[in-house]
Amino acid sequence: MIKIVYITKRGEGIAKQIKDVLDYFYYESRVEHIKDFEINGNEEGFIFIMATGIVLRRFLDKIKHDKFKDPFVIVCSENKELIPLLSNHLGGGNYFSKLIANYINGRAIFTTATDVNEKVGIDELSKMLFLETPKRKYILEINKKILEEDVSLTIPKHWRIKNLNGYKISYHDDYEVVVDDSITLKPLKIAVGLGARRGIERHKVFWAIKKALFLRNIPIWRVDAFATIENKKDEKGILEAVNKFKKPLFIFSREEINEVYKELDLEKSDFVYKHLGVYGVSEPASILAVKRLANKDFDSIKLLLKKFKRDGVTVAIAVER
Repeated sequence: MIKIVYITKRGEGIAKQIKDVLDYFYYESRVEHIKDFEINGNEEGFIFIMATGIVLRRFLDKIKHDKFKDPFVIVCSENKELIPLLSNHLGGGNYFSKLIANYINGRAIFTTATDVNEKVGIDELSKMLFLETPKRKYILEINKKILEEDVSLTIPKHWRIKNLNGYKISYHDDYEVVVDDSITLKPLKIAVGLGARRGIERHKVFWAIKKALFLRNIPIWRVDAFATIENKKDEKGILEAVNKFKKPLFIFSREEINEVYKELDLEKSDFVYKHLGVYGVSEPASILAVKRLANKDFDSIKLLLKKFKRDGVTVAIAVER
């Protein structure tokens, strides 16, 4: 949940614009007046439309605890200037500032040294490419070094990255990322779960997948696998679309799908259960695929994108934590 907090009438108007952007990108959010605002501790981030001083004095100490786990905090002026204050890289403060500014005719203002110098810090790199989080000492070491010189970056050869500010890129056959010839970061497993009505056309599946990946800024070469339920194992539209992406397709049984609903609090559809014997397909299928790929427990997997519906297709995206 992202909370958008305002004080003035003008601020309320901007808050609603921001919510419209977050709704479009399927991020759960809520608009609150400051007098109704409470911090619950499970928020993904906060966007405060008010003076920076109010946020610093009244709220920041209640939010900041750990650089690696803190939700992002963004302050937005009534001139639509968005300033990320906390958890800018790992928490997504910079990402959401840029995303929102682009869609409300605003301006993102960055203050961290790597961003001001248009370099990509190693912590931001790990967020962009869905890598395991670097150790604290590596973040300090590389982000300082990258301001003075380009750092070597070795990536899997099928990843389509040619230029990245602050790095000299080379490629290898291993499925890992190596920074400065010594820091190895493992790519997190990403899977796309698919559900569709019977007889779905290939192009509808294809474009639903493309839209879902766009919503989470994931290039197709970063996806490890697709997944669906056994009922759809012969669904031509799904098979042909996945084949076009040249990725494996995992098929899971109804029993496996239902096991996910016993373990996790996912949205349930009685309509889907009536027809397929499960409460949903795309979300549990994506989670099961990551579980298989990463050999992790359910608690070590999260949904990047909850069930997204388009033209008779449902898509969900899960990632290893």
